[in-house]
Amino acid sequence: MNNTMMPGGEDRTRTEVVDLVSRAEASVEALETREPNGSWAMTAFSRYRVCELVGVTPYAPYLGELADDPAALFDEAAGLVDRFEVSIEGLSWRLALADALRSAAKDIRMVADARDV
Repeated sequence: MNNTMMPGGEDRTRTEVVDLVSRAEASVEALETREPNGSWAMTAFSRYRVCELVGVTPYAPYLGELADDPAALFDEAAGLVDRFEVSIEGLSWRLALADALRSAAKDIRMVADARDV
């Protein structure tokens, strides 16, 4: 991740956001593998948008522990992004990222709820 992708904020907080996004992505990928019916494809656009804004490579190998609720990870990351202190030039990026994170969480919940019906 470079500083142009994530302006302002503390490095530790930015690293946390990247970790949360990476964990959420890996968790959804695991769900896609276990449930190959294609429904998780409905989450692809919002998740890809997050990855682009954060600078995370989608479908990159993840060696950490997977989450039970990737939507909660995206929501947690959005809360951290809301607290980023950015310059006026970085404000639209911060708002776009927070929106993308919340959209990804919403899409994941929508697919999960549809599976449960």
